Amino acid sequence: MPASAFALLGVFILVAIAVGIAAAWIIGPRLRVAIVVPVLSAFVALYVLGHRSGLELGPTVMLFGYQVAIVQDVLAAVLAAGAAALIQRAIWT
Repeated sequence: MPASAFALLGVFILVAIAVGIAAAWIIGPRLRVAIVVPVLSAFVALYVLGHRSGLELGPTVMLFGYQVAIVQDVLAAVLAAGAAALIQRAIWT
């Protein structure tokens, strides 16, 4: 894998972490362990929608030499992390 692919993966990991932490803080129980599920769901949404499906809805940008539909990918990560945090809150309470 070229270095640019690792850089793009790093950006998606950072986006998933930030979105997952925000979802757990806003929606779910405010515990450190509650961050894991929203972060993982955000990353899976980024991986499935951005990498596996090949969908490109909305504007695309060149990021590290790759065409990325960043708005669609971030929106999918936010929705997945929010849904995971809601389900997690329902289970824990």
